[in-house]
Amino acid sequence: MTGQNITFYTSAYCPFAARAAIAFEETQHPKESVEIDLTTARPDWYLRDINPYGQVPALKVNDEHIILESLFVAEYLADLHPESGLLPKDALQRAQLRYLIHTYGTHVHTAHFKAAYTSDAEETVKHRAALLVELEKFEKLLTGAHITEEGPYFLGKNFTLADLAIAPFLVRFFLVDAYHRVEGAPDFLETKEAKEKLPRFLAWKAAVEARESVQKTTPDLEYIKNVYKKFIK
Repeated sequence: MTGQNITFYTSAYCPFAARAAIAFEETQHPKESVEIDLTTARPDWYLRDINPYGQVPALKVNDEHIILESLFVAEYLADLHPESGLLPKDALQRAQLRYLIHTYGTHVHTAHFKAAYTSDAEETVKHRAALLVELEKFEKLLTGAHITEEGPYFLGKNFTLADLAIAPFLVRFFLVDAYHRVEGAPDFLETKEAKEKLPRFLAWKAAVEARESVQKTTPDLEYIKNVYKKFIK
């Protein structure tokens, strides 16, 4: 199965495409990459032949079959390469990692987006407080993981799909402070309250961001900051 020929349709700044890019780094599966410009209308050929919704990432396998959606793409690569350890064999761990991904996307990422891209000062304070509440809940999921070998990642020693799927959003967490910086005030995750309430999250975030595959697939942070300005309301 690992001999499959894959074309990878991606975009440099898209965090969802970054999930797939990290999976390629972790599995070392060969690919041909095609950059899709998300700032303009998608080419007709892309909508017709690859993804009618115009999103990335997408895979074309053996010049025939299409795989869409970042998590399905990453899981497909993990299945092709079980030696990567991205998908643990333990059923409980697989269930926990899928729930962690779901919870981050449904709750934490939504709160993060509101806190980062609200221009109103009062709304910013409110959304940051809500984000901290969501992170406290997420902290409990991190500390409740079924770990068989100690290590810095969600499931301990091995970097898994849970770490991979959330990594692109962790490296963009700085955007909470990027547009609303108050001179002399600590960053959101540097506050005394965050350090006291989120020790596992902060340690996990640092470990994931330091992973070579994550670093190699992360664009320049200033570039990310400039691209995401369009979301400020």
